[in-house]
Amino acid sequence: MTTQQIEYFLQLSDELHYWRTSYKVNITQSVLSRQIKALEEELQIELFKRSNRKVELTPAGRFLQQQWKPLMEKMNAVIQYGRKIHQGEGGSVVINHPGSISYDMLPDLLSRILAVFPGIKVELVQSKHTHGIELLKAFEADLCYSRHQYNDDFVVSKLIREDSLALVVPVANPILTEPDITAEALRGEPFILSTLTDGETYQLRMEQIFTRYGIEPDIRFESDFGSMILSLIEKGFGVSVMPLSYSLANHPGVRFIKLPFEVPLYLHWRKNEDNAVVSNILQLTAP
Repeated sequence: MTTQQIEYFLQLSDELHYWRTSYKVNITQSVLSRQIKALEEELQIELFKRSNRKVELTPAGRFLQQQWKPLMEKMNAVIQYGRKIHQGEGGSVVINHPGSISYDMLPDLLSRILAVFPGIKVELVQSKHTHGIELLKAFEADLCYSRHQYNDDFVVSKLIREDSLALVVPVANPILTEPDITAEALRGEPFILSTLTDGETYQLRMEQIFTRYGIEPDIRFESDFGSMILSLIEKGFGVSVMPLSYSLANHPGVRFIKLPFEVPLYLHWRKNEDNAVVSNILQLTAP
């Protein structure tokens, strides 16, 4: 049994069509049939039920599909990471980041990277904050910026800076300054917030803010993507509390009112990093 045969099986289990699968993996239909048959014979398991009209997974085939797919994805990610190590300083790096650093810190970091290592390819990824560490551990990201500290035997966290928070309102909203923020002024205003996770710093800051101003927020929308939150505020769907750095986006139709609260920004990476590209970039991450 080879990994190539498993890849063919997984492709066929998705397509359930020999011709389309053979076209997708760039082999003839007869070769694909032989490879699947050889896999079934070695495993002594019928993987597919075949008829003139359709191809279906057997219960055993469905089980193997569910088990093998994440394993193959993990293996492919590890292989790609090995290639990055092999490429050295001419390789690539994947940086996962929140949208709030897209307008100041991230462009500055990219300028430093390109000035010192012009041959490096940088891929920027924005995911839900809860997924960033998962990408790091799966070798699908190399550096991860986050508002949440995380330390274990695999990941290192470094505090980069503290960012001010702001109440973000439509431009027509009568709240103009921080002293104007009261429970009465915000009564009936829907809130649009990032997804909150119990016990995390961002969620605790939100609770402190709502307590300070006597607000019981009516949270109508949640999004981990700041550009979406800003668009909803502009369209009059509600108000939000966001990092003040989003004001550098100069999004039309919204106004930022600075609050006396801050949230941390952490950088995460894998311990005992072997990738020369990542090790070099870590030297450039100081603000």
